[in-house]
Amino acid sequence: MQEALLLLVLIIYPATVVSATSSGPPISLPGCPDKCGNVSIPYPFGIGDDCAATSHNRYFALMCNNSFQPPRPMFGDPSIAVEVINISLEHGEVRVYGDVSYICFTSNTTVSDSFDVGLSLEITQLIPSTRNRFTVIGCSALGIIQGNTPDPYVAGCYSYCHDIKSTSDGESCAGMGCCETTIPPNLTNFVTQLLNQSSVWTFNPCFYAMLVEEGWYSFRRQDLQGHLGFMKERANRGVPVVSDWAIRNGSCPKDGAKAPKDYACVSSNSYCVTAGNGPGYLCNCSAGYEGNPYLPKGCQGKYLLK
Repeated sequence: MQEALLLLVLIIYPATVVSATSSGPPISLPGCPDKCGNVSIPYPFGIGDDCAATSHNRYFALMCNNSFQPPRPMFGDPSIAVEVINISLEHGEVRVYGDVSYICFTSNTTVSDSFDVGLSLEITQLIPSTRNRFTVIGCSALGIIQGNTPDPYVAGCYSYCHDIKSTSDGESCAGMGCCETTIPPNLTNFVTQLLNQSSVWTFNPCFYAMLVEEGWYSFRRQDLQGHLGFMKERANRGVPVVSDWAIRNGSCPKDGAKAPKDYACVSSNSYCVTAGNGPGYLCNCSAGYEGNPYLPKGCQGKYLLK
């Protein structure tokens, strides 16, 4: 009889699988903010030096710019700050807003405005992901990207159109109105530039070149028109760029070897993975666990029986 009653209870109130905690496992150091505005800030990143893993790299420390509403997390000094869009522990990626190179003309050889983007990342934990594309927008526009991998590297593409009507919204960047090319891994510094002459300035006054997340840019005729029209309409904060990050000042311990003192995978139920882009390593929670492997007890059981 008791067994029958127990079976009836289990049918009426089935066991449910729920998250280990309603709020989820912690992602930041105790006493440290885990968000800046709408962006989660997981350790080893942190707001300020005391909340970040600066012993591994000082650029894990971010600032939270409260002059915006909602506030925005930033890399770097206030004068050269780069805005963070989001951070992924699982994929070892940071998405940021990157600058766009441009050049504008008032005659074939008269430049009214220009800006070249240059970035040096050797001392940071960041390396641009191969999920980015070097993209050029314009008619008769030649764009160049050059840098180091650490070997010298140069690539580029040329986009063409004889008038606005020869282009179509949504076209792939295969050369008509825009073009794109891949970038190599381990591109630790680079500069993007544009050829400083134009035969199409009367209807396409500005050309653009940018490193941008694959799939973000979709061509529009409107991008060819107006003075810095693309920047004003679609890239006033910059364009999304994916960077791979890792613990760059170390490597995964060999099987059976003792982990070094500054080993970052401090949680139980975590393991080390060699970085896929550049030197270093990442930490992951073991199968069946979730959370932050860079924190003590950060990896917690995914499911509990309630």
